[in-house]
Amino acid sequence: MIGYRGFATMEAAGTAIQVGPASAPVRDPVLSIVLATINERWNLPKLLERIDRQSLPPYEVVVVDDGSIDGTRELLVQLAQRDPRIRPMFHDGPQTLIPAHSQGIEAARGRFIVVMDADLQHPPETIPSLVSDLQDGAGLCVATRYAKGGSRDDSPPLRMAISAGALFAAKLLVPHAQRTSDPMSGFYGFQRSVFVPVDPRWRGYELLPFVLAMCRDLSVTEVPYAFVPRSAGLSKIVGWDLHFIRIYLVQLVLAARFDRLLGHRTTFRSSKAGTEPEPARPTPMGAPVATSLLRR
Repeated sequence: MIGYRGFATMEAAGTAIQVGPASAPVRDPVLSIVLATINERWNLPKLLERIDRQSLPPYEVVVVDDGSIDGTRELLVQLAQRDPRIRPMFHDGPQTLIPAHSQGIEAARGRFIVVMDADLQHPPETIPSLVSDLQDGAGLCVATRYAKGGSRDDSPPLRMAISAGALFAAKLLVPHAQRTSDPMSGFYGFQRSVFVPVDPRWRGYELLPFVLAMCRDLSVTEVPYAFVPRSAGLSKIVGWDLHFIRIYLVQLVLAARFDRLLGHRTTFRSSKAGTEPEPARPTPMGAPVATSLLRR
């Protein structure tokens, strides 16, 4: 059992995050599943139960909670006390998914990372396929609604049209987004070693365009999945209003800039076979451009 006495504390974007004890009893997890939650009290137990039924290597679940008020935090502490694989992190309030997922990934100890939603819209039964591709050497494996065998929910025509426009904008603005059919997927796995922290001030809803840039020199694969409508709780993205569209577009601009920065900062080493790319491992990358638009 984990006794939650004396939480460690880390700072991110000026606010404290509480993190479970660093010396968790789970030794050397191979897989880290990263979740971001806001008020997922009713979905979280079902998700964790379904994850536990999968055939997976030793794993941990890192849960970054952004100010839940429905009992999610209390539930996470109780679950962590019973199951040392659950590692909660607590943030004071909503910060959007990009910084939440980044914090979870930086705290993760597994060789492989899987990022997914906690609302049961991403089926945990797909995780073994993601992990299998990573074990076979893929740098990134994207769970996609658009591959053969995948499916989308029955959204209204307007939302479907906006979604199609969002995909087009991502592939237009972010060069490496063209390597997958679903560059705005929130469900994917990648090698932990490729992760380059992004600027903690940046805000947005999908980290995948940034991860695609990190995997610029590695193979990218896909597995299909069927998107399931949320059955409980409220979406973190409330409507497709102008505020959301602005954040989304600025997020793509930042991802494109991040892509270029990584390209410039790639180093090359000489070998008998010629020159081979070696991705740099910088400290958090970012720039003040457009950051102020995303800090709210």
